[in-house]
Amino acid sequence: MVFRDFQRSMLLTGLLCLLGGASGYAQGIEFMHNLDSALAKAKAENKVVFVDFYTSWCAPCKQMSNEVFPQKVAGDYYNSRFISCKVQCDDKGIGEAVGKQYRINAYPTLMFMDAQGNNMHSMAGGLDVKGLISLAETATDPQKNQLSMVKEWESGNRTQIFMKRYFENLVRSYRGDKAKADFDAWFTTLNKEKKAEKITYELMQIIKVAPFSVPFEYIESNKKDYYRTVGKPVIDSFIATTYLWYLRGIQSIGQTNKDLTQFNKELALFKSKKYPYYEEYASFYAVFDSKDASGKDDIKLYQQRGTDFLAKYGRKNDSYAISLTHMLGNWTGRKDAGAAGITWMEDLLARNRNPRYLNTYFYILWRNYQFNKAVEVGNEIRDGLVKNGRNTADIDKQIQMVKDLIVKYGS
Repeated sequence: MVFRDFQRSMLLTGLLCLLGGASGYAQGIEFMHNLDSALAKAKAENKVVFVDFYTSWCAPCKQMSNEVFPQKVAGDYYNSRFISCKVQCDDKGIGEAVGKQYRINAYPTLMFMDAQGNNMHSMAGGLDVKGLISLAETATDPQKNQLSMVKEWESGNRTQIFMKRYFENLVRSYRGDKAKADFDAWFTTLNKEKKAEKITYELMQIIKVAPFSVPFEYIESNKKDYYRTVGKPVIDSFIATTYLWYLRGIQSIGQTNKDLTQFNKELALFKSKKYPYYEEYASFYAVFDSKDASGKDDIKLYQQRGTDFLAKYGRKNDSYAISLTHMLGNWTGRKDAGAAGITWMEDLLARNRNPRYLNTYFYILWRNYQFNKAVEVGNEIRDGLVKNGRNTADIDKQIQMVKDLIVKYGS
């Protein structure tokens, strides 16, 4: 009986060790799931709160939850220093409300707060364990975190080096609204000479000033000043390119929300400025608005319009073919249903085989069930990554996915 009890005890101990329960510490980060409770606990223990803002559909969120947060090294570091909390921003309840309160619009957003709920530091995107610990070190360093930078900005630091670092940090953390608000307020204090300085223009690039904003319209009204400090080709290209993709973004949002009011209004404003490329841009946007008589997306009409547009304007901008092909890939999903996209990419690659374009080519191939060719292109992408010493994990997964499709559907 004693021997059997001993065996049972040893088996239980072994099982607990495997599960991480016999060692006296958690194997990963311990999370609460109510931010108010986490803040109260942090106040009582004089700690900082670490918050993982996530959604149910976010792949990097799932990867961190499954592969990063459970690691012992993460738990050892975070559990002793922080009160950690998870907030699901698509739960249709309090989590969604909290996400809106903190203006979370990218996932995962990893945020560090003081016990009063003030944002000390944040970033968006997935990290490995090393990056997660490095982020925590930055967040708790009063000389490096965002809160200290905001205080430095509010105290009046306007040196070029600091402003560049300040706006880059805010934009990387998806705090673009604050970056633009702070820049606009500063911009209005500048005299004409300072507004046209090269550093001011460079800061505009960091915060991505948009058409119809005060800084953008100032550039349009004072182009000659910027021609002298930055250069005419740069300024003209900036204005044209910014309009092109800004309006396309507004159109995409409007199509998703089934309300093109803002797009139509701003396209009309753009037309009133009488730029020579208005007709070209309007034709580009018209391709994305290909619908049948019932108002549904018409993939055949899209391909016809896309082919006609690229024949006329495609050589002016490689991004036209990339954008049109990617959207077509999203719409298709059976053999040769979006074959025009393959032709568009092959025409583009014939004149410019830029390695960056291969990902779109790979995508449109497998979406049209051209699996063997997709594997060839995937391997070309992989070879380029290896040559440049870059990680191949993502393309390896994609190649394997296509190979699995070959097994399922045939080549």
